[in-house]
Amino acid sequence: MASAGTVVTLRPGADRTGATSWCDRFDKPEAPALGIRRVATQCCHDLFGTKDVQDAITATYVWMADQIGHLTLGFVPTVLLCWIANLIWSCLGWSETSGWRYPVFMVLAAAVIGVWASKERTDLQDTSGRTTGVFPPDSGDVAWNVKTALLFFGIGDLLGLAAFLWWALVPIVLVLSLWPALAVLFWWLRRKLAFQQAALPYLFRLANFASKLDAELIQAVSDIANLKDRRTNFFAVLIGRDPLPHTEPRLRHLLISGPLGAGKTSLCVGMGTEFAFALGKGRYLSATKLVELVVGDDDEAGDRSYEDGLVLWNWRACDLLIVDDVDAGVRAPAGQPALRSLHLIDPARLVDALSDENGQSALRWLGPRRSVWVLGDTVDVPSWQAAIAGLMGVPQAEIGVVQLIGSVGLPPPPVQTSPHPAPSGRLVP
Repeated sequence: MASAGTVVTLRPGADRTGATSWCDRFDKPEAPALGIRRVATQCCHDLFGTKDVQDAITATYVWMADQIGHLTLGFVPTVLLCWIANLIWSCLGWSETSGWRYPVFMVLAAAVIGVWASKERTDLQDTSGRTTGVFPPDSGDVAWNVKTALLFFGIGDLLGLAAFLWWALVPIVLVLSLWPALAVLFWWLRRKLAFQQAALPYLFRLANFASKLDAELIQAVSDIANLKDRRTNFFAVLIGRDPLPHTEPRLRHLLISGPLGAGKTSLCVGMGTEFAFALGKGRYLSATKLVELVVGDDDEAGDRSYEDGLVLWNWRACDLLIVDDVDAGVRAPAGQPALRSLHLIDPARLVDALSDENGQSALRWLGPRRSVWVLGDTVDVPSWQAAIAGLMGVPQAEIGVVQLIGSVGLPPPPVQTSPHPAPSGRLVP
């Protein structure tokens, strides 16, 4: 039987195997949300418990599999090339005690890591080329991702080289590489876990958002998302002192509206991704899912819940709530009047669905936190703004209204009154 305080009901009964029960013994309700205990528990489940093939695929499992691949891609080519060199050396009858033998192995190992470094440099350039310039690219994370890959490439490369130089070097390399490998692993898995528990439909960085936005809107989005653009210091990661970005936004709530294809979901998912990589507790859900959670809410304790095959942040414990498809409808893109605008939910119905029989809103707790609401209706935006403000108990003016125009990746429709093209998104006063 699990000890007192152990989380044993977080996953469904079907997953109560010996491995999952053993993993859950690490978990405690009072543990820090993204601390060592929570990360270790998730790794245990990924490697020995539910795994992605029995349940839902996890970002943490994918990241660990990637790094094992990097280790292998550093180790196998080095061993293979050194073995071939050693075989040629023997076939030519050269003495194994020759002083040139070991330098040849070192050159081959250096060539392997050089090839992977060149490949990662190309990937870095390609990633930078995909940015649009609307939001500043998080160059720190992009460069740090390359350095992480090269770290694990290098560890595999050194292990392969050590196996040919002298067997006693293998455990030495393992011991010396353990600290940086675990420190970097912890840094990344915390962010992958934060992203995973936000239930975002895909990973999208704001630097890749293509629609032009005005400066005020860019600042508002960046503040809510805790967007940063700074380099990650390797030595700070090693000692666990890497500071986290945090801003106090002037506007805590945004209502994003626009026609079909304007990039509303991409913008809000990008905000959620950046917030998660700043180790913020955010949650993405549709309006229908939000109503379902409110109606079925049993005041579940703790900061996590089990839904859709994943352990997610409890929606009431989040600092950022992203609600997509609020009106469950779309508006026809500009220039296509033949397509009708459809809206299946109106403001009054939303308020009624998120309030109890006494008219008390279930979202009052959200007022001092952060939220993003995505709306297809671009006509009756003030009514939606008033309804959402009432649900959260904040003045209507505290909800910024974002109007996106046109389609992502396409130039905005021309404005006849100005010789310059207007941005396709703006923050409405």
